[in-house]
Amino acid sequence: MTDKTIMVVDNPKLSLDALLRALHMDETSDPDDLEEIKRMREEVLAIARPKALYGVVQIEKRDKNGITADGVRFSSPLVSQNLENTARMIPFVVTCGAEAEKWSQAYRNDPLTGFWADTIKLLLLGEARQQLQQETAKYFPSGKFSAMSPGSLPAWPLPQQRPLFDLLGGVTQDIGVELTDSFLLLPSKSGSGFFFSAESHYENCKYCPLLDCPNRRAAFEKELEGTEEYKQLFHS
Repeated sequence: MTDKTIMVVDNPKLSLDALLRALHMDETSDPDDLEEIKRMREEVLAIARPKALYGVVQIEKRDKNGITADGVRFSSPLVSQNLENTARMIPFVVTCGAEAEKWSQAYRNDPLTGFWADTIKLLLLGEARQQLQQETAKYFPSGKFSAMSPGSLPAWPLPQQRPLFDLLGGVTQDIGVELTDSFLLLPSKSGSGFFFSAESHYENCKYCPLLDCPNRRAAFEKELEGTEEYKQLFHS
């Protein structure tokens, strides 16, 4: 792929209120904890550079078991179904950034500050994704688009990270995100997938029962549990 764009969030926003809410804390919490969290926030904001990489690709072939885009095959009936009525997609990888990942290593030996550091990185990832969505919205004139991520449902399993990386090419060199042999992303607070136009807005989140996920983008539709649609999505 030659038509791709690198985004760098030079001045990430990480409000103290948002951070405390994510940690289930407020200004009445332990003063020493609050002081440490404020210090960590200032420390990471001085160096953090969340990043994203995305491209625009045409869907060349489609059958009931998957699609081919720019010569790369994605094997999933769910992907084929969701992209049935669209001719292109926007593959992406987004991350909290290697800078924040390196910063967090100083806190990994302490469970509490390690948790705070992970939460900070997750919020940085969330901001990078939000800016990515704002940037790529220009490809969807209607203002409506959906997203899918490999590994979020068994119907599109984690090994499908590999063709996504193959499609974008040079992800590690471009934004510092590595794909491990077990198809996980490093830094761990990174994400991947693609945006696409759809008649009905699709979000993996509506099938996911993890209600406290800070990156939830749609309400869990509990009534879907047990339906044939739900069984198909969770059949690996």
